Amino acid sequence: MFARKLQLLALFALAIVGLIVLSLPRQPRLLLLTYGAQEQQAPIHAPPNNIVGALGQVSNEALAGQPTERELIASKAMRLSKIKGKADDKLEPKGRKIVLLTGTDGKGHNGAITNLMETVEANREEYCAYHDYKYLFMNLTKHITPGRHPVWAKIPAIQEALDLNPTAEWVWWLDTDAIIMTPEIDLASHVLNPEALKKRIACDRPIKLPNGKPSGLKVSCNVDVNMIDIIVGQDHHGVNAGSILFRRNEWSMAFLDMWADPMYVQQRFEREEQDVLNHIIVNHPKIREHIAIVPQRVINAYSVGGDDMGWVTGDLVVHFAGCWVNSECNERWQDFWKRRHVVKKTG
Repeated sequence: MFARKLQLLALFALAIVGLIVLSLPRQPRLLLLTYGAQEQQAPIHAPPNNIVGALGQVSNEALAGQPTERELIASKAMRLSKIKGKADDKLEPKGRKIVLLTGTDGKGHNGAITNLMETVEANREEYCAYHDYKYLFMNLTKHITPGRHPVWAKIPAIQEALDLNPTAEWVWWLDTDAIIMTPEIDLASHVLNPEALKKRIACDRPIKLPNGKPSGLKVSCNVDVNMIDIIVGQDHHGVNAGSILFRRNEWSMAFLDMWADPMYVQQRFEREEQDVLNHIIVNHPKIREHIAIVPQRVINAYSVGGDDMGWVTGDLVVHFAGCWVNSECNERWQDFWKRRHVVKKTG
């Protein structure tokens, strides 16, 4: 009987508390102000698309009313579509049989060039779209090996490009510090077609040692161009691999393996992979039969130099090798960027 009375008293007390709470003024609920919230203290507008960064900051482009990344990509695609394949090249190899490869690890002397990667990408993409070549950019950090100078990463990058493109016939490696100045020139009529290559061989010119001195050898005038698997030019130091073409076949793959042999890498040649290439050309006559040495300006003119070296109007490409010595890279780059030809858009 006593327990029953206690239960009744407890229920009565709860009823009194409930009446008190209901009589109090109601307070607004506190809600987190999140995008998409249906109930909140003040109206919150949904964020504009493509302007909020990974850390939640609003981009400078959005604040300035500039095009978003998505709009820029769409604009670039539209621009390239208007010149795609308009070169209408006739000679073989053409179109997707040619891959233009550029790569970097984001380091080195080229950091002094303003907007380097943006201009390089625009330059390569325009050229490849016009001729319907394939453009391939590669981040070289994945190919850098501890204990090796980063320049050696270009060799496995070229191997990867050959592997990734089974229908390609040639891969053109072009250093990032280079501008294609005359995009109207197609590679087949310029150097890759057998008849064109016959005319481009640096016939009877001395083959240089890595120190620039004559090796006692000369470029053969009796070349079977159908056996040529590598095309490269020489500067005053010897061959320069900043612009070099590889035919896609087993011979090239085997050569690339030998070029990067640890025995060569560990010797620490002064110009690293370029001096090794020079050494192989000079000391291996059977390999030399597969390598065409062409005048430097054919595929690798420099931003400064004499008649055989320095870029002149009409040359395909200008390479800024050594510009860092006098801290002139950005100045030279901006000058040549303004002077380059630009493919005219149609439609």
